[in-house]
Amino acid sequence: MFWKVYAVFYLVLIVLGLPPALNRLPHIPPIDLVDMVVFTPLALAGLWSVAFRHISLPTNSWKVLLFVSVFWRAIAVGNAILFGDIVPKLQTGLAAYASRMDPVYAPFMLYGGLVVAFLAGTFLTLPPLIALYRNAYGNESLLRLMYSPMRSRQTVA
Repeated sequence: MFWKVYAVFYLVLIVLGLPPALNRLPHIPPIDLVDMVVFTPLALAGLWSVAFRHISLPTNSWKVLLFVSVFWRAIAVGNAILFGDIVPKLQTGLAAYASRMDPVYAPFMLYGGLVVAFLAGTFLTLPPLIALYRNAYGNESLLRLMYSPMRSRQTVA
């Protein structure tokens, strides 16, 4: 049930975010443009496939899409943090809000805001990658995948 709700939520989020993104189209950095045009539909396809089983690709195709998406997500998040204006905007907003509070509680507001931002980013980034993983490997544990080739090499040798 989670996957169905999340897939619809993700679709609604994309539809609501599309008009503001199209309004700033000439000023979108290339990394954000590739993320918007290629990897957002890919994430939606992975989510939709896990939730509703409407998209079926060969397992190896899902594995390649997962591999590419994991590395792209690291590049996109790193670019947003290092070169984007997300961190300064968040810092400025939290500092402005914390300045109106009692000085004793201001650090809690700053750290709490960072925790909420981290959790929100994780909630938007991690489930599409997990959906691609589930399409590629089913319900098999990641630890089992990591350690099974080692065990098979040890028993052969």
